[in-house]
Amino acid sequence: MSVLRNWELSIDVDRVLRAQGADPEVVRARQSAALGIAEQAISLGLGLLEPVVSSATFVVAEFRHQQLSLVGGGHLAGPLVAEHFRAAKSVVVALCTIGPALEAAVAGCFAEDPAMSVALDAVGSAAVDLLATAVCQQVDEQAEADGLRTTIPLSPGLVGWPLANGQRQLFALLDAGSVGVRLTESSLMMPQKSTSLAIGIGPDVEHAGEACDYCSMAATCRYRQDHIAHGA
Repeated sequence: MSVLRNWELSIDVDRVLRAQGADPEVVRARQSAALGIAEQAISLGLGLLEPVVSSATFVVAEFRHQQLSLVGGGHLAGPLVAEHFRAAKSVVVALCTIGPALEAAVAGCFAEDPAMSVALDAVGSAAVDLLATAVCQQVDEQAEADGLRTTIPLSPGLVGWPLANGQRQLFALLDAGSVGVRLTESSLMMPQKSTSLAIGIGPDVEHAGEACDYCSMAATCRYRQDHIAHGA
């Protein structure tokens, strides 16, 4: 198990605007004040980020009945896990967070400057997405160097991997306390700007589809294609 800090996250205005559900081209065409607010939020938010990742790699002991049993104990189970990880020889699990400081700033400035609060929150969303993407890229690059393949990353809460079940499975495999993350009774992570994920590795796994394909909002999400295109 490893804990890695000091990640460099390059957050631009377009990412922040998209995290707010806005189209950057439209915002610029309208010369909206949101553009300047996003720039200010990035300037303020970057100094509040504390990106850290706890990760571990487990060898697969057995796959049976939609459950991946791992060497050393622990398991991952569910229809979505079975669909993508059945051929995996090992699994990387990771917990990514940007820490609590930015969330505290979001709450602190809401009453006085709600627009800045929303933009800061979007900076946090963009940051944790970038952090997770960086982790996945590292896993993909290492697997390729080893002559192996990777699955798409799966996170609890996707269709086929219920949030409560998935979070319990992942948190049982990681030292969440080492990165300052805890689960609430409703299986939400605190700080909220955190994400957990698992990636299957092996010579015969398939990198099929996108994680967005298994989101409960996939059919109606306006920003799905944009999200995929920009790797956010």
